[in-house]
Amino acid sequence: RRLETGELFDMTTSADTPAPLCLYPEPRQVSLLGGAAELSEDVRLVTSNVLPLQRKAMRGILTTAGVRVVANKKKFIIEAQVLDPAALDMSDVPEEARDEYYEVEVQDNRVFVRTASQAGALWGTHTLGAIYRAAAQEIPIPNMLIRDWPELRTRGIFVESKWGPDRMALVDWQTVIDRIADMKMNCLGVGIYGCWGNCRYEGKPTEFLMVPVPENEELKTEKHLRWFSPDDEEWCEEDYLPEMFEFDFLGDVVAYGLEKGVTVVPFVNSLGHNTMIPRVMPEVSAKNEDGSPRGIGYCLSSPKTREFLETFYGGIIERYFEGQTKLFHVQLDEVWPDYPDPDDASKRVDPWCECPECKARDSEENLQEYIVWLVKMLTEKGVERVVMWNDQLTRHMDALDETFVQRLKDAGVEDRLILHWWWYSNDQLNDKTRVSLGKDHGLPGWVAPMTCYFNWERYDLRRKNIEMMLEMAHAEGAEGAVSYAVHDPGWSDHEALLAAYAWNPEATGTEAEELERWAITRFAGQAQRVVESILAIQEASSIPAIAHTYNYRYTYCHTDAAFPRAYPGEALDKLEACDDVVPQLQRVIELAEGAAEAFRGMGDEPAFGNSEKATVKSLMGEAARFQALASSFLFFLDARKALAKGTVGDELTSRYDVLREDLLSDLAVIEKNKPDWVVPATLQALSLLLAFLDQLNGDLKDVVAGKLSAEGVRWTVAD
Repeated sequence: RRLETGELFDMTTSADTPAPLCLYPEPRQVSLLGGAAELSEDVRLVTSNVLPLQRKAMRGILTTAGVRVVANKKKFIIEAQVLDPAALDMSDVPEEARDEYYEVEVQDNRVFVRTASQAGALWGTHTLGAIYRAAAQEIPIPNMLIRDWPELRTRGIFVESKWGPDRMALVDWQTVIDRIADMKMNCLGVGIYGCWGNCRYEGKPTEFLMVPVPENEELKTEKHLRWFSPDDEEWCEEDYLPEMFEFDFLGDVVAYGLEKGVTVVPFVNSLGHNTMIPRVMPEVSAKNEDGSPRGIGYCLSSPKTREFLETFYGGIIERYFEGQTKLFHVQLDEVWPDYPDPDDASKRVDPWCECPECKARDSEENLQEYIVWLVKMLTEKGVERVVMWNDQLTRHMDALDETFVQRLKDAGVEDRLILHWWWYSNDQLNDKTRVSLGKDHGLPGWVAPMTCYFNWERYDLRRKNIEMMLEMAHAEGAEGAVSYAVHDPGWSDHEALLAAYAWNPEATGTEAEELERWAITRFAGQAQRVVESILAIQEASSIPAIAHTYNYRYTYCHTDAAFPRAYPGEALDKLEACDDVVPQLQRVIELAEGAAEAFRGMGDEPAFGNSEKATVKSLMGEAARFQALASSFLFFLDARKALAKGTVGDELTSRYDVLREDLLSDLAVIEKNKPDWVVPATLQALSLLLAFLDQLNGDLKDVVAGKLSAEGVRWTVAD
């Protein structure tokens, strides 16, 4: 670690050399004061000017770190002070970072946390908690002074409304807040409403509404999942409403975030990704030229649209944010043709309205005017700043120009809009996704890399994307980094990487180096094992052949493909066109088995905290998923070859029993170890392999018995 003296700690360890103290994200400045601290598990917490909510949070942070806060401890005291800014030397701290600045001084048997803000008190306590976790690993703790502050003002993740988040209970959302706050991230986006008409994982357009709309009780998104449960030894089928919708607890999430120093931000799709509302409320839908509703998008000229949105968004602000909120994200991305009809997967519809009023202006002008109205309406309802995705302005249209900026100025809201620049490639950035494009027009920006997504389908590696996007953020003057994501502890390293780059980029290395540093802080003596296992899973995810096996990508509809699509038949067609497909899938199995073996038992490691255990367990589930997919498709490919050669016999059919047992074992590992909220959606896709395996076994037996021709074997799961 960089010290004020310029000294660098050696990160290597050996049996004779204890691991150095390693904090993550790394503090700005650490000055050694001489001697070693005398940490005690029992402490007295003394606070000055710390608000009751934050004092409660501080006690929770320390308790999680293994500290017992007692009233009568006299020897070891933690004194937390929120001071007048003039009492602290912040001359080297940027003005915009001073409200999160903190100091932690460890001096023998006393600790001082000094700051000028409630947020700083929390971040200092999190650092102290990390010091205690290190001490529990028998890492020597020196007397020291830490001075620390963040680079970016806003740091966090956005949890999209998808499978998994829709089943998260209040305690799960609180756990997410605790995890990101522990890494000094201060923003949690919550996906409120989103639709993907062309994705039909449940057979119908994918639509999520996470909060009720009291003014229209018809607005709801019931979900349907079917999966095989190894634990129950039976098929499960469930219709349900999102947990947040059914129990209406978004306000509790907001309140918990306030306690923990995390701003909760509603993300509401406001034009694109919008099929449910216009279907249920045709009066606000985009219209055809004859005035009939399209069942997608909004008519931007209709007073009914604006009346509805003002009521919908105003209700969110009033009910869950007590009439005012720092941030409201209107999204406004990907306003392009989709498949909104639940009964016709081939019907592709444009979301831009063709009514006479809308058609009188081009789409860019309609979009600009609509954005200005949204920003003005929301700020009048108590929103400090409105955020939107960049892509419709810069990639799909050429609408980020002086005319747009002038419209904002004319409405008096030019300082109220933040552009959120998203791009998820691991290979290169996009020239039309640059913070500088907005800043050239006076508009501040956030970046949105991807930290975790598709966790119901696959392990998705995005570490390089995070590195590139944050490099661009710092080079071009972004004020925030909030990733596009869902939350899964199996991607904890991704979230930590974002946190490190956003907090103190000068102390960070490459994404590979940061993986090792993060592992040391979280897994101590097991760090190398954890890193090697994560790298094995990441390598498995990058093998080309495995990408063709995921069911989710075959649940998308297209105008030129029949729906439902054939699975696993279409996947097998793609695999047969690959070079070296068998060695590729065998390598996936080898990597997954190695990772699973290394992780085995770590999920119950007593030295690990709950978050570390959850990380290991989720990754065990990912290893099992790779084993299930690769083993199943190797068998299916062999079956196809045997049928083509006319050599189906006992050897092939006898493999069925072993494969089925192994598949059930893999499903059981997933059911036991992945987060509860994502298990049903994860198992739905993999259960299709089980159903198809049984179906294929029956067909192969019929071929052997002469009851069925090879051409009659079915390559898609029967209804």
